[in-house]
Amino acid sequence: MTASTAFFSSILNIPTSKISNSHLSFNHIQKKQSFFAPSIPISISCNSTAISNSLTLDHDEEVKRAESILGSKVRVKVPLKVYHVPKVPEVDLTGRVGLLKQYVGVHKGKRISANLPYKVEFVAEEISGRGGKPIKFLAHLREDEFEFLD
Repeated sequence: MTASTAFFSSILNIPTSKISNSHLSFNHIQKKQSFFAPSIPISISCNSTAISNSLTLDHDEEVKRAESILGSKVRVKVPLKVYHVPKVPEVDLTGRVGLLKQYVGVHKGKRISANLPYKVEFVAEEISGRGGKPIKFLAHLREDEFEFLD
């Protein structure tokens, strides 16, 4: 069974001008192969238990450090506005004092990529909610956006 040159040119992705009637010309393919690097087998060994143990130690230290500062009073030291407080279009947090409520950088013992890992609770005295009580709201902050007052 013989196949046409058009069949081979479509499979091998060779232009039909490179194919002669009597045989296939593989010069085009051989030129492309010269660009490829020779394959060299590389073996990489890794002690995965040592790496996982060091990562859990880092996470444990991070969690302990975060838990030690929970409940601290903090003041926002950078210009920062939030837009999620009810009954107010925007709230400027610069200079406000809040309470550090939660560290969300580690979840169920695994480190997560939280951009703003500290949850801080603020009380807006000037904004009254139900029954004339001041509104409490949370904001997520980075560590460099606040300073400790305690």
